[in-house]
Amino acid sequence: MRPLELFRRLAPKSIAGRLALGSAFLVIAALIVTSISTGIVLSRFIRDQIDQRLDTQIGAVTSALTNAPSLPDRLTLNDPPPFDRPAGGWYWMATVDGHTYRSASLDGGDITNRGSDHWWGGWHDGPPDANARPRPFNGVGPRGEPLYLRIQVVPMNGTWITITSSAPAHALVRPLRDALAPVILAMLALGVLLAFASVLQLRLGLRPLKRVTKGLEDVRAGRASHIDGNQPRELSGLVEELNSLIKQNAEGIKRARGHVSNLGHALNTPLAALSLSLAASRNSRDGERLKLVAEMQERIRHHLGRARGAALNGPAHISTAIRPRILDLNVVLSKINAERGLNVSIDVPEELAVACEPQDLDEMLGNMLDNAFKWAASAISISGRNDGTQISIEVADDGPGISAEKIQDVLQAGKKLDESVVGHGFGLSITRELAELYGGDLDLGNASLGGLKAVIRLPGSVAPGGTKP
Repeated sequence: MRPLELFRRLAPKSIAGRLALGSAFLVIAALIVTSISTGIVLSRFIRDQIDQRLDTQIGAVTSALTNAPSLPDRLTLNDPPPFDRPAGGWYWMATVDGHTYRSASLDGGDITNRGSDHWWGGWHDGPPDANARPRPFNGVGPRGEPLYLRIQVVPMNGTWITITSSAPAHALVRPLRDALAPVILAMLALGVLLAFASVLQLRLGLRPLKRVTKGLEDVRAGRASHIDGNQPRELSGLVEELNSLIKQNAEGIKRARGHVSNLGHALNTPLAALSLSLAASRNSRDGERLKLVAEMQERIRHHLGRARGAALNGPAHISTAIRPRILDLNVVLSKINAERGLNVSIDVPEELAVACEPQDLDEMLGNMLDNAFKWAASAISISGRNDGTQISIEVADDGPGISAEKIQDVLQAGKKLDESVVGHGFGLSITRELAELYGGDLDLGNASLGGLKAVIRLPGSVAPGGTKP
């Protein structure tokens, strides 16, 4: 697998996650680079300070070496420079013509150079340069302690003197460690602050996207007709396009509903006139024609309902409360069936609402309740609940019910299981098709009361004055 493909698979799917990952990587990389560069700068600073001290010591030793009065060809050490604390690692040593001069701190021992033995003879790749600066080496002291050396070969009385000045190796490490400890703590504190700043920046930077999402939810739920245009410059074009799309969709729905309404009136008006004419006729065959006209009216009503739902193209930015529609339908149907004394229980919360047109909800609920009132023996139960993004409405009765193998027959348009019952068999089929056009469904089954249980699921919305389910 290529590294780029692996990164794409492992990378977070959200924008916030990718920005956080990128920010964390850059912050960590910046802290590491800063810490390393700070360590290098401090190391060089400490080394320069020690070099200056050791070079000053070499200069002092050079100045202290003079010709002996009794032996002109020999050197003597007048007023030897410091470095007199034994075993401290701060030593100096001068070698010339087999004679060695030592600091008091060496206590008779020697400094061993582990860098280049050629320096101890006075030449290195040819005669030494009298103007050359001291050079650094690593070495050990008389007790085996690691040392940092500065060595210079200087001319005197026709010969060359090798002068070595040393510092303990820990003199380079300890100050660097002591200096880096607070620096690292400061870097960690800076990393925490940068992480907090990154999180804050992400929250503030992505807040407009959340507002746009909330605006779309409000439009879909019917709480708003458009998205607020007060957005950052980067999102203003997107918001304008979304608002244009919402407006265009609303106008298309309005035109489609107008065409559907006009078509309904254009067809139903002559059919109604024909129905009245046939009803007034005394011809026995006109009674059969009247039934055909009534069936045509039902079919028109059925297909116009489908066209109206298709024009909506799923849940629109509308909100219809469920309980008031059920209460109104119950009043009407209870009066029609008053002589039967049916007991109707309603358990639908006030805040439940669906994203459906009121007339479509009335038609779906009306068909379900009408079927329950037709078949119920004594009791009907109506309940509603929130199932997350959908609302479930259940209508159950204690009638004879329907066997499982005949449920699909009931949902077919124009299919009736009992021809003696008034109706044309379109109610539940229209209800199911309207529910499916809104992105829901209709299920039939056996109720706990003993009869049929019809459950319709529709997309949830917000009831006026309520909260989103």
